[in-house]
Amino acid sequence: MKLGLAVALAAVAVLAALLAADVGSWRHAFAQGDAVYAVTPGRATWTPPTVLGGASARLLGTGDDVTLRRGLQLYAAAVAVPDRLDTADELQSLRAQAQQALVRASNGRDASQAETLLGALAFGQSADTAIADFTNAVRSDPTNTAAKYDLELLLRSSAAKGSRSGASPGGSFGKGGRRGAGGGVPGNGY
Repeated sequence: MKLGLAVALAAVAVLAALLAADVGSWRHAFAQGDAVYAVTPGRATWTPPTVLGGASARLLGTGDDVTLRRGLQLYAAAVAVPDRLDTADELQSLRAQAQQALVRASNGRDASQAETLLGALAFGQSADTAIADFTNAVRSDPTNTAAKYDLELLLRSSAAKGSRSGASPGGSFGKGGRRGAGGGVPGNGY
């Protein structure tokens, strides 16, 4: 009985030591990955080799951190590609990958940062989507000054351009806005 207990305790001690080593490897992987990301974002990785598989990741809850970092990495890759005809397919693919990763990250602890980047990605495509993303970022974290600034800048820019939705003279933000000559209600003028 004592021998069986000693063996069980030794096995628990070995598992605890392996788990501790795996936990430490996550700290090192994040530090090293972040350092590589600062220099060459596309080469960074944040997942360490572990002995016990995903046990330490589940224990530490690193999923949200890795998801956000991967979203940041894909965002950096997307904004680095010039917006030209010869890079259109590559840019569209990178934007889609970045958006998917950031949408996953927007469900985690860093929702506000992910939503801010989603707004930045959407800006060139759809002001409505960008406004919604920046608004969500501010709702997720009212202290996110970058999202507040981006939202205010986009709203002011949209107001300055005189975008209006549909034929209503109310001047709201939306798709199909009218602006400039001929943007008024039909039948008015000369």
